[in-house]
Amino acid sequence: MDERKPRAPRAPVAAQAIVVELASGGTISGKTLNLSIGGCYLKATKPLPIRAAVRIQLSNNGSAITVYGDVVRSEPGKGMAMKFRSLEPGAASVLKRWFFAAGPED
Repeated sequence: MDERKPRAPRAPVAAQAIVVELASGGTISGKTLNLSIGGCYLKATKPLPIRAAVRIQLSNNGSAITVYGDVVRSEPGKGMAMKFRSLEPGAASVLKRWFFAAGPED
């Protein structure tokens, strides 16, 4: 299996994101390039290192959620892929709504 490919289908959702690295408290903000029920890719010129534990606040179309995850891919000057490991109550239904509103990536 190619580890670079996302496991769940992703949609081109440009949600506002605030990512907090839990160990240092450092913050990165930006927009997601794509999103799935299990993770997202955030455009960032100075992404966090692989395995960094993060809290991600996402907002899109008047809805906001908080998820916890880990950085699974870090590409300097480009961005980082994050895998969600826990969602706040109700977050899964909000993610699905954003996902299906956007439609899957080509």
